[in-house]
Parts: sequence; C-alpha cells; structure tokens
Amino acid sequence: MLVSLLNECKDHWIKAKHNKKHPFRFFTLATVALDGRPHLRTVVLRNFDSNALQFSIYTDLRSRKVNELEQDARAQFLFYDARRMLQIVVGVRLVESNTDSSIYNAIPEQSKKDYTTKMSPGSQISSPEKVQYDFSDKGHFLQLVFKAETIEYLRLKRPNHLRAFFSLKKNWEGSFLVP
Repeated sequence: MLVSLLNECKDHWIKAKHNKKHPFRFFTLATVALDGRPHLRTVVLRNFDSNALQFSIYTDLRSRKVNELEQDARAQFLFYDARRMLQIVVGVRLVESNTDSSIYNAIPEQSKKDYTTKMSPGSQISSPEKVQYDFSDKGHFLQLVFKAETIEYLRLKRPNHLRAFFSLKKNWEGSFLVP
C-alpha cells in the first residue's frame, strides 16, 4: 500500500504539470527568510520529473525567494486538494537555477511580462498602473529546480485518516504515521 501512495503522489504531480485546473498546479512554497522566519508564497508547478523526483518553478531572479534559497537551499512544498481532502508536504532542496533562453522563449507571450518588470518584485509603487515593463530581452526569468528529500502524505477520510512518510535517505521506502 505504501508504494501505491507514493505512486499516487507522482501521478498527481504529472497530471498537474499538464492540467491547469489540477489542484496541485498551484502550491505553497515555504523558505527560510533572511531574518530566520518562515516565508510562504504560492507558486506554479512548471515541470515534474517522476524518476528524479524533481520539481521546477519559474520566478523573477530578483525575487525574495531567490535570495532566501541562496542562503538556505532547503524548502518545503505544500500541495492540497480540498475535494480529496489530501495534503502532501514535500521537503526539498534547490539543486539548480537556470536562466536558459529556450525555456523563456517557450513561455506564452502574455506570461513573459511576469519576468520583465523594471522594478524588482515587492518594490513599492503608488498604484498598479505604475508597473513598467522592459521587453528588450529575456528579462529576469529564472527556472528553479528542486529535488525531493521527504514526502509526507495525509488523507483525511473515514473511518480512519491515512498518513505516511517517505524519505530519500531510506530510498523512498515509506512508513505509516499516526494521523
């Protein structure tokens, strides 16, 4: 049964990569802020390698998460499906930062503006209309690739909730946990 739970996780991530309406398409990324506090934000799953258990997201290279990950490459992902009452927490480590132009060029034109603001993400502006863009090159696009180190699966159901833990250190051999 443990193998099937891990495979279920992988299947959801594969589906989320291709299906924009899958609940795991958007997920929470937690990093350690420079002051030591947790910092959370919603990101988009852009790629998933089920063999290497690697996840990719896109970001602006000037964003706070990039600085935080440079200081501490460890992070966590929180995936939640309210309909299935399924929560998956993945402990990850940043393994690659990539500014590859071919990835950026493959992004739909309307999405490229997310990486081309003249000011850094989080900069204060007087109104939303004051955001300015510079489309002269690939902007500040960055692909971040994370490798899973732990996976914690929790499904709320009756008569019993189901919780399991998987670890890279134990070659992804799982164990059940008390929910």
